Amino acid sequence: MANDIIKFSYNWNNKLNNKAFTTIRRHNPQKYRIGNQFIIELNGEKKGAAILQEKRVFKIDQLNEFMSFIDTGYNRDKTTEILNRMYKGIDLKNTFFDLCLLVYVGREKTKEKEIQQKLELVI
Repeated sequence: MANDIIKFSYNWNNKLNNKAFTTIRRHNPQKYRIGNQFIIELNGEKKGAAILQEKRVFKIDQLNEFMSFIDTGYNRDKTTEILNRMYKGIDLKNTFFDLCLLVYVGREKTKEKEIQQKLELVI
């Protein structure tokens, strides 16, 4: 069973609809440990359970286009703006972040999935 929750207020890049996805979070070595399982929530709605498969620790000056686009769907500058809004009052230049790769182990059945299965049956 998942022992912690990772909450999202927005499904950046529609990433939460994939089997695996990334999230950039403020560095927390106690919470974000490889192998830990989390409940994934989007605006209070449970999306499923996911395991932290890999992570990279970095500072904001190490954030690159690859990490930015894969996580938010935006370039580095826009992703930095997003992080500034998320972590108001924090000196981002002196803060470590975790780029977490999470893989679903259990997903809540969604209407999208039900529709896709129905389409596959019809085709």
